Amino acid sequence: MIKRLSFFLFFVSILSTSVADAQGLLFGAPQDATVRWSFGSVNTGDNEYELSFKADIAANYYVYGMEKTEGPLPLEFSFAGTDYKLSGEPTADKKTKEKFDEGFAINVKYYEGSVTFKQKVKIATETATVKGTISYQSCSAEQCIPGSVDFSFDLKGGKSAAASPTAASPTTTTTATDEAPSFAGFFVLAFLMGLLGVVTPCVFPMIPMTVSFFMSGSDKKTVIVTKSLIFEFSVTLIYTLVGVIVALTQNPALANVLSTHWVPNLLFFALFVIFALWFFGLFEITLPSSLANKADRGVDKRGYLASFFLAITLAVVSFSCTGPFVGTLLVESTRDGFALKPILGMFGFGLGLGFPFVVFSFMPSLMKKLPKSGGWLNSVKVVFAFVISALSVKFLDIADNSLGLGLVTRDAVLALWMALAILLGLYLLGKLKLAHDGNLKHISVFRLILATVSFAFAFYLLPGLFGAPLSAVSAFLPAQEKQVFDLTSSDVGVSMYSTRTQTSASTSMNTAILCGTPKYSDFLTLPKGISGYFDLKEGLACAKVKNKPVLLDFKGHSCSNCKKMEKGVFLDKRVIDILNEKFIVIGLYTDDKTLLPESEHVKTSKGKILKTIGEVNLHYQAESFGLSAQPYFVMTNADGIPLSKGIGYVSDPDKFMDWLNTIVIR
Repeated sequence: MIKRLSFFLFFVSILSTSVADAQGLLFGAPQDATVRWSFGSVNTGDNEYELSFKADIAANYYVYGMEKTEGPLPLEFSFAGTDYKLSGEPTADKKTKEKFDEGFAINVKYYEGSVTFKQKVKIATETATVKGTISYQSCSAEQCIPGSVDFSFDLKGGKSAAASPTAASPTTTTTATDEAPSFAGFFVLAFLMGLLGVVTPCVFPMIPMTVSFFMSGSDKKTVIVTKSLIFEFSVTLIYTLVGVIVALTQNPALANVLSTHWVPNLLFFALFVIFALWFFGLFEITLPSSLANKADRGVDKRGYLASFFLAITLAVVSFSCTGPFVGTLLVESTRDGFALKPILGMFGFGLGLGFPFVVFSFMPSLMKKLPKSGGWLNSVKVVFAFVISALSVKFLDIADNSLGLGLVTRDAVLALWMALAILLGLYLLGKLKLAHDGNLKHISVFRLILATVSFAFAFYLLPGLFGAPLSAVSAFLPAQEKQVFDLTSSDVGVSMYSTRTQTSASTSMNTAILCGTPKYSDFLTLPKGISGYFDLKEGLACAKVKNKPVLLDFKGHSCSNCKKMEKGVFLDKRVIDILNEKFIVIGLYTDDKTLLPESEHVKTSKGKILKTIGEVNLHYQAESFGLSAQPYFVMTNADGIPLSKGIGYVSDPDKFMDWLNTIVIR
């Protein structure tokens, strides 16, 4: 994910800090020592405060960043209260590191060592209390531990009071999307898209006309340069104002909705499809001609002011070509809630769009080397249409995950991408023509190179249809678990897709070795080939009927090591057979957000009400076994009493078998 650029440096050091052992287990369970949190606040004036949250992460552990992905549980700040307003998003004082995660088959970002997060707030009253919760997941090579810590800041009379851990009930959630020391990548992308917008049929022919305007009326270099710079400034200003308007409509809660909810993501998918069809030439969308006519009348006035009206003319006339570029950037910029991002994106786009005009006004002789307008300009639009078509599927996948339909599989997306790559290659070679294309008399070296790259990309994707991880593009694909046909697994042709409403989840269970259809099996899964339960009481009851010991499998949707074991240890036929024959397996998800009926809510010793499957299971693990790491396995009898010491992550099936056999061979 592209990171946020913060123009504001922190001017004042922290005045007061209180330290607490806040990293512990959720819901009042015993604390672990993987993350230690400390808090502080400072009054920066004008009723504004800067809150600090310092995390000291234990050696050999790391905490995932704030970016939401289809992989691990991100670090997330939730704030409660109404007598203050958040200013921006939480930021970090260091960049995340990045690595490829074998469990999720994507690149993940994480923090190590010490990291301090800052959040600016502005109080609306003389005194205010800022409460909330930090949730996170700390991991090592062997285990992952979900954790949370509550905080409370009392801000009074222009002075800051130290924060302390407290029981908070967050009502308004602010989702941060990773630390934000830099937006440079997004700015460069926007600038390049502005340059790409120049080589479109609506803009490219305007270069000679515009440069001629700069040179008309005076042969002084200073006048020509001044006109061109005013033009560049005006183009940049126009697009930046668009970004400002978009930024003013944003808020943190909206960013979370845009990132995860199915409605906006379906809308984004539809917009990208429209953009693609627009560039394919199915239809044209233009702004009212009256706008261009008014701008032209301003240009006729000549002088320096005319450069401004010429910039407006360019923006209006070129809209039919630049609209999809602008729309794509704005969609991307609004999905993480940073108000600066749409402004920066439009600033970069406007700067890139106007930059070639300035260059040619400085060196007009270069225009003689420009290629003539022709069909190649339309080809640029068509190539971008193919790219947009491929990227649109990402939004459809997010919507599919949100609804839990299980329709957008990894195989289907790869097949679509391969088809688009092959069609693009054929188009570049002139074997495929669209309505607005000119006659292609010969293939240029550049087109040949692009066609070769396109075909090579299609061949690169081919192994992915059979389960290859394709790490170079995995971040843009549905999760590996959404692979229907996977030759890398032991059960060829069996779906690996394990999201919440996969209809094959329950049918894959061998109910003959159980006591009926397991509760929650319509959206929760065990490793392929293993049958069991997802509800503790139901599983223990069946263990009594079958007179079998129980294997408790504490796991999580966002647990990387859990997925590694499923792709390794639990693909071993010996493990599958012994679990199905000798045990009743109960998979207890510790991060599932499904709400339980009120009769199944659990009240902790501290009075907190646990309402979801994940909360109840994590509380049970922490209270019963003294830790909250996943994966974690415990063998018990039918009454839930442990029969041996539990075991965490292992990569060797033989070691896991030896552990299971300590009970089986008794």
